[in-house]
Amino acid sequence: MVPRRIAPALTVLTLMTSPHALQRPDDLHSRIASHVETHQAEFVALRRDLHRHPELSDREVRTAGVVANQLKSLGLDVRTGVGGHGVVGILKGARPGPLVAYRADMDAFPTALPDPAPFPSEVPGVRHICGHDVHVAIGVGLASALASVRRDLPGHVMFIFQPAEERAAGARAMLDDGLFAADKPVAVFGVHTAPLEVGRITSKAGLMMHPNAIAAGVTNDAALYASATRDLVAVVGADAFVELHAPPAGFSEDFGEYQKLVPGVFFFLGLSRAARGIIAMPHSRSFDVDEAGMAFGIRAMAAVVIGRLSAAAGTTAFSSSA
Repeated sequence: MVPRRIAPALTVLTLMTSPHALQRPDDLHSRIASHVETHQAEFVALRRDLHRHPELSDREVRTAGVVANQLKSLGLDVRTGVGGHGVVGILKGARPGPLVAYRADMDAFPTALPDPAPFPSEVPGVRHICGHDVHVAIGVGLASALASVRRDLPGHVMFIFQPAEERAAGARAMLDDGLFAADKPVAVFGVHTAPLEVGRITSKAGLMMHPNAIAAGVTNDAALYASATRDLVAVVGADAFVELHAPPAGFSEDFGEYQKLVPGVFFFLGLSRAARGIIAMPHSRSFDVDEAGMAFGIRAMAAVVIGRLSAAAGTTAFSSSA
């Protein structure tokens, strides 16, 4: 996330209700939840490794290598060196369906601020103060979770691990390097750490993050937002989703570069734990995250990705009860 200044807080949020009931315990999402629980420690370990070894924009050599190896181990088709150090992994579901994309950014930020994590950065003057290490771990966790149900997955998923978001240059570089040249996805999703409490996630239709001099900002497709939030609430429950009233002040993003070509929805994921003094305000002096929120983030993103795949394939991954 590209900072213009440190925002005091996200805007006031209100709860959103849903017409959907929770899914049956035997569907894809129950299996995904079980997979995430089983492998949660691995995703946390990945995040901690990346946190200790942060890399600045356009220098994400080690990070890209770690990501590529993780995706290859899951059986994805992997391309490296896309738009610099970008990594792209394609997960092929066994059932017919469309291509849906998911993006995670990888770069760290130059800062001399002390790192409050018990596993601090080992690179002087560089730190994951914006949560991109968490984004990568969630992206890999999502790939792992969806790979575990690939026999029942309709369509394909493109995992985009993007360099140079902090300079708002990586998305454009990957697109210019042919990211969507062979096959354009029908939708793209992404998530960013936010100072909401763990177990909460937010977004809004339309303008979500203002553009600035270097970043395209974020403008969520209204129709995709409506369907994605329904799918999300069907899995995580109505109390977990809060609707964002207005764009937060002080930050922008280059996720909007993808949205210029493909309908997309971006989310803010709560990773704060106020009772423990953990506040996940990006680029703030004491930025930290509660890693317990990562598993929730993986499940939430699986809900929106599978929902879009299933809708375009003419099937449903959800069921409702009276």
